[in-house]
Amino acid sequence: MGLQLLWRWRRPIGRGVKIAGIGLLLLLAFGLLTRETGREWLLDRMRSLTATVYRSQPSPVVIVERLQAMRRLETARQTTMHDVAVGASNGLPVWLAGERLRMRVVAETSAGIDLSQLKPEHVQISGRRVRITLPEPQIFDIVLRESGTEVYHRERGWLNFHPDKQIEQRARLQAWQEAHQAASQGELLHRARINAADELQRLLKMLDFEQVQIDWQTAHAK
Repeated sequence: MGLQLLWRWRRPIGRGVKIAGIGLLLLLAFGLLTRETGREWLLDRMRSLTATVYRSQPSPVVIVERLQAMRRLETARQTTMHDVAVGASNGLPVWLAGERLRMRVVAETSAGIDLSQLKPEHVQISGRRVRITLPEPQIFDIVLRESGTEVYHRERGWLNFHPDKQIEQRARLQAWQEAHQAASQGELLHRARINAADELQRLLKMLDFEQVQIDWQTAHAK
């Protein structure tokens, strides 16, 4: 019997709770507005809703100055291993009076964009769109890792009493040249270009530009 009565009165009770809640909110709002601090708070909220929002964007000169401050933007890196063979001889056979070695060398090559080459005319702004013309990516550094360098074979002729002190240096130079060739003819510069475009788009959109177009200086020179 008690459960049936509760079931019959559940809807009137629910409506009564809602009405009481709304009345309580209105009472609190009335009390807030009757106080000086409450009126000031409400006026501040209304001003914030109707306030004008001003957007400012940097000029091409400012953009170039900010990017130039970054100088070299490294955007790609690769590691290569080189097995080089170098021989030295005074005209006689190596096995008699010469010297020969084989060396493994690990080279780390970095590439990216030299932002110091940017000029204000390379940046064009139209509203919230910006177009920037970047210099082509280039190889920055080639470092031969000493921890990855190993002379694993060396031989001297019977009559070689004065070993060539520069032969290891020549082996390193050959490895450096091979690393440079691999970077120039491989995918390193291509990856550096793609990554540079992505990075510059991200940076310029942080300056409140909606559209960013990346061009390249060599394409305009042709």
